[in-house]
Amino acid sequence: MKRKMFLKNKAAFSAVIASLILMLLAVAAGVVVYAYVMGWLGGAQQSSTSTGMLQVDSITGSVSDSQIKLYVRNVGGSDLVLDKFYIAGTAVTNTTTLTPSLPVQSTAYLQFDGQTLQANKFYEVKVVCIDGTTVSTSVEAK
Repeated sequence: MKRKMFLKNKAAFSAVIASLILMLLAVAAGVVVYAYVMGWLGGAQQSSTSTGMLQVDSITGSVSDSQIKLYVRNVGGSDLVLDKFYIAGTAVTNTTTLTPSLPVQSTAYLQFDGQTLQANKFYEVKVVCIDGTTVSTSVEAK
């Protein structure tokens, strides 16, 4: 009889321990949600308003004219100054007249003459600004 009474009175967890475990789980879940939301908000607050960013609008390579023609647009948040140009890793000179800076949301036309281009071959074209902003793309010579 004592044995049955002993088993009935024994509980698996006390109410205090169960409450502490639930509070720890709630705090841990809160910390995880906080870290996730702060990471998401931190990424959402960063914008390109203070950095330069270039985008290639169009590019063509002509074997008959030995020219590569390129339109680049400043899609960042600050004015850029185009500095260096490379075709297939070799520094080249732009033959068009450039303004000192490329304002935000404006387009620059670049032309590179005198390149020996082979038909159906791809060439990498890279534009570098003074502040280090770069854009590169490839063009097939036709």
